[in-house]
Amino acid sequence: MWRGDKGSLVLTVMIMMVVFLNLLFIDSVFAGIGKTMDNTKINYQYGEVIIEPSATELYIKNPKKIVDAIRDYDFVRAITTRLETGAVLTYDKKKDGRNVETFTSGVIGIDPEQDNQAIDMRSKIIAGRYLKSSDRKEVLLGADVAGGYGSTVYPTSLNGVKVGDKITAHYNNGVTKEYKVVGIYKTKNFDMDGRMFVTQKELNSVLGTTNEASEIVIRLTDRQLSQKMLTNLRQLGFGNYDLFDWHDKLAFGRSINKSFDMIGMILRVIGSLVAGLVIFIIIFVDIVNRRKQIGILKAIGIPMIVIKNSYIIRGMFYTVMGMTLGYLLMQYGVIRFFQGHPIDFPMGDMVPFIKNESLKMSIKLFIIAGLIGSLLPAWREVRKKILVLMR
Repeated sequence: MWRGDKGSLVLTVMIMMVVFLNLLFIDSVFAGIGKTMDNTKINYQYGEVIIEPSATELYIKNPKKIVDAIRDYDFVRAITTRLETGAVLTYDKKKDGRNVETFTSGVIGIDPEQDNQAIDMRSKIIAGRYLKSSDRKEVLLGADVAGGYGSTVYPTSLNGVKVGDKITAHYNNGVTKEYKVVGIYKTKNFDMDGRMFVTQKELNSVLGTTNEASEIVIRLTDRQLSQKMLTNLRQLGFGNYDLFDWHDKLAFGRSINKSFDMIGMILRVIGSLVAGLVIFIIIFVDIVNRRKQIGILKAIGIPMIVIKNSYIIRGMFYTVMGMTLGYLLMQYGVIRFFQGHPIDFPMGDMVPFIKNESLKMSIKLFIIAGLIGSLLPAWREVRKKILVLMR
């Protein structure tokens, strides 16, 4: 192998590297998309744990009692309470009653400072400013509500509302109020970017509430502690509320991830077949060119299994070297590049990453492909009679 054509050796290893790199890249992109979708949902909507009213209740009564009971847990990073309702928003750009734009939106009432500790909306402001605690006639709009910020998720929007414009909110309970838009945000979470934020005090005045919440969002220091948090909440006597962790809320994302995993598996099988075919061709061509040498080796008493194993070792060398170089290039080249330059997807800034399960499966399939690809031509040719090989 070492005394042969070094160019052919390098080329074969490079081909195997590219095939393996392609498998890892496709898998890592699928994994990155799934992870990005999950992160935007967790970071800007659900948190790690979310408490909602039971099916028979409209609001969580006295949410401060729950907040005070859990805020001192060392694994609780932040907590926010939110009040929610719905409204039809209208925007009359020319103030003439013609061509009035409408959008049906969810409205969220927050304590700006408390909420920003749990859901960092301030960092997602793309125009204007974040809400202040003293704001009453001011609102924060999602990019999908405002329109004109590259969002195409909803069929309608307010068609280009800018900071400083005034809109009218027709609440579900019949209250109508006019607001000034002070900020526009974009999280790339489709649910959240289609909503309007006001201060909790303002929404209390609209709904006539005083000490209620529609949800309590809990952020933890470690996502994997969500089940522990749920257990503690039940032990504290809050099991009468609807308690969810991020696993429960991301069921739709999990179904997409399963589809990605299935597609990834199909591509892994196809890529492994390509790799096996490359090894088969390389070994077969080499054996055909060395038939007489193989015949001589058999004639002087070299066991057939030794000759056959030498080609299997050669094929596995190509395979292992290709996998190793492909992994190193992916992990320390491609992924590091995208960490500094994330791909701008509609659902967030995506950075590919390698899932351990996918990597292990790719390695197994590649090794099997390399083994079969080198074994078949070696077994087919080496077992021929010496006279046939010497022709």
